[in-house]
Amino acid sequence: MVLSAPARVHPLSLVGASVALAALLAACSGGGDDGPSLYPIEPTAAQAEAGRALYGANCIACHASPETGGERVFGAPAHDASGHTWHHPDRLLAGWVLDGLPVQGSAMPAFRERLSEQQVVDILAYIKSTWPEDVRVWQTEGSAHYEEQLAE
Repeated sequence: MVLSAPARVHPLSLVGASVALAALLAACSGGGDDGPSLYPIEPTAAQAEAGRALYGANCIACHASPETGGERVFGAPAHDASGHTWHHPDRLLAGWVLDGLPVQGSAMPAFRERLSEQQVVDILAYIKSTWPEDVRVWQTEGSAHYEEQLAE
């Protein structure tokens, strides 16, 4: 019997699969008393500064600057308040940076071989530090809610 892949994958099924994968990874990561969680990210000035340099070295060529804008590679979202980065929880964003975007045809590469999870958190702290306060609050609350769902 030969099985073939479906012709098209519904985008919502990819989101669901991403959420399930994140939950599985969180459950397998040990949890417990390993120290404070990285998520949700509450940016510090030191993280934002470190993240700014890392963003310049790894992200700006495709995504442009979240502070000044600029040319982006087709399909690479802006990371300022006009983009949709802030619509996603921190843990998913970090996973997408580390492992690539799990969407067929995405040009987003995996950075796990180049960046540590803490470096990705620093990059996200920098991006978040450029958002208006209301956007930061909304996104952080959404990330906290996501973390609560993973803990259940």
